[in-house]
Amino acid sequence: MEVVLLMINDEFMRRNRFVFSFLVALFASYLIVNQINAQSTKDDDALIDGLLSKKIESITVHHQDSILINESLQKATKYSEARNDSALIYVDKAIVQAEKAGLFSKISVALQKKGHYYEIKEDYRTASSCFINALKIEEKHNNEKRIADLNDELGGIYFFQEIFPRSLGYYQEALVRYQKLNDTIGMAKVLGHIGSLYNSREYCEKRSLEQKQTDNEMALDYNLKSLNLFEKKNHQKGIIHSWLNIGNVYRCMGQPAQALGYVEKALDYYRSKNDIENIARTLYTMGLVYNRLMKYDLALNCLNETKELDLRYNYTDGIQFLYEQIAQTYVNKKDYKNAYDYYLKYMIIRDSVYNNEKSKQIFELETKYQTEKKQGEIENLTLVKRQRTMVIYILIASLLIVSLLSWLYFRNIRNKKIISDQKLEIKEKQLLELEQERQLVAAKSVLQGEEAERARLAGDLHDGLGGLLSGVKLKLSFMKENAIITSENLAHFNHALDLLDTSISEMRRVAHNLMPETLMHYGLRTALNDFIKQVAPEESPLIRFNTFGEDLRFDKELEITVYRVTQELVTNAVKHAQAKLIDIQLFTEKERICVQVIDNGMGFDPEKLEPSKTGKGLKNIQDRVTAFNGQFEILSQPGKGTECTMDFILS
Repeated sequence: MEVVLLMINDEFMRRNRFVFSFLVALFASYLIVNQINAQSTKDDDALIDGLLSKKIESITVHHQDSILINESLQKATKYSEARNDSALIYVDKAIVQAEKAGLFSKISVALQKKGHYYEIKEDYRTASSCFINALKIEEKHNNEKRIADLNDELGGIYFFQEIFPRSLGYYQEALVRYQKLNDTIGMAKVLGHIGSLYNSREYCEKRSLEQKQTDNEMALDYNLKSLNLFEKKNHQKGIIHSWLNIGNVYRCMGQPAQALGYVEKALDYYRSKNDIENIARTLYTMGLVYNRLMKYDLALNCLNETKELDLRYNYTDGIQFLYEQIAQTYVNKKDYKNAYDYYLKYMIIRDSVYNNEKSKQIFELETKYQTEKKQGEIENLTLVKRQRTMVIYILIASLLIVSLLSWLYFRNIRNKKIISDQKLEIKEKQLLELEQERQLVAAKSVLQGEEAERARLAGDLHDGLGGLLSGVKLKLSFMKENAIITSENLAHFNHALDLLDTSISEMRRVAHNLMPETLMHYGLRTALNDFIKQVAPEESPLIRFNTFGEDLRFDKELEITVYRVTQELVTNAVKHAQAKLIDIQLFTEKERICVQVIDNGMGFDPEKLEPSKTGKGLKNIQDRVTAFNGQFEILSQPGKGTECTMDFILS
């Protein structure tokens, strides 16, 4: 522990305090769980002996106790399937709950779950102890079905340990029990297990060629009997499993052609169910069959697909044997380069697994050696171990506290910096918003002053000059009726009256442009319609005006701004676009005004337009729209016309 701590440099501690604290806490949890597991394993036999020595009494079990036990067992199953060590905690909890409630059957089930946990961990000795203790309980209560199931479980445990006689003995005992119960599915299952055991006997014992042939014949016989029983019950999964076992036996017997049919049927079924794990397992068997048939390309296809599935879904247990088989297939094809690559992968993984197994064996031998020492030495070592453990716990606790304090200190500094940066950013945003607001107020003030001046000029022209011109016209008309004028002077007089009418019309037009009365009295839609009628040329371009939405009234200043911008856009399109068609669209809603001016004229590139050529028109339009928090957008390309859009969202 001290060496590990010295290896952790200051830079790592400064940057990774939180991660280190987590790892230390995880290590402490690991030590505690290991101690609990060891004590639990030692106490299992004593617990069962104590339970079996009790006199069986009629016990009233509360429904709530049964529910709690079932919940613990369900969680144990869930975590065991996920290979999570939490499974052991829940299964021990279920044992304690069942013992308190006096439910011996639940204790047996919990011990079986515990055996499954250790079986997944490949700790077969502990697993067999759990199954045997569960079997003792069931034998005490003469539960034939559970006795048969547990004998089958024990047969599998010794099968994994490659102890053929004990495995066969438990399987045969299970078969006898299932036969007494007339349990067809149970019998079929055990017959298949016995068939697999005979098929693998050469790995348990040294067998001659004649003995191997006999073993394979026995395996085939048991598997065919298993298939027959599964077919009687129409047990689909059992049938498929039997097909795969029979195909494998035929392969081992040197009859790959017969094996192929069974394996193909099994693969078709698993593919139809999208059972990935069994697809991978069956493809591996099919690759072995194709190798026996000397169809090496097909064998490689199957083995490579198996490899892809194993790597994609993390089925990596025993993958070294897959690499070995791929390497052998490449050797058969005389592709020695690929064979070398895969054989190298096989050797690397095999050596790694071998080293792990040797480490386990060394650890077990060390444990045996320690247990055989004298009681005094054991007590001495236990005391030293406790002292060391206490020192480790104190050191871990100190490191955790220091790490936590350091983490809190640096987090506090970081948070202060973040808060300071956020405050600075907020101040900058506020200043920017104030500046934008000031610019908007200034722009509005300029526009309001401009519109006020326009209104004043329009009033002066209409009420002042307009009145004077109208008065002059009346006087001249009166003089024409009462004066004697020669025919030559009459023509000049009439021409003067016409010029006076033209001047009055022009004055009214100018006054209207400065401040249209239609806009003031009837609103934006009517004012734009009148403007288009006035400005529309007689021939080209054709100007069309379309409106959408209700005819609503808006704020006076906003209506004037929309009117002025539209006026400017239409005038620009008429003067400069050389368009044949101009479309004006007005969209009005309660909380939105939008105007689009679209022409099919010469167009331009807005990004390449020089500021000196734009004049003040576009700048004024942008300022007017921005002053009312609107958006103005120009879309144009040379030769493809121009689309101008201004949009105001009212809140």
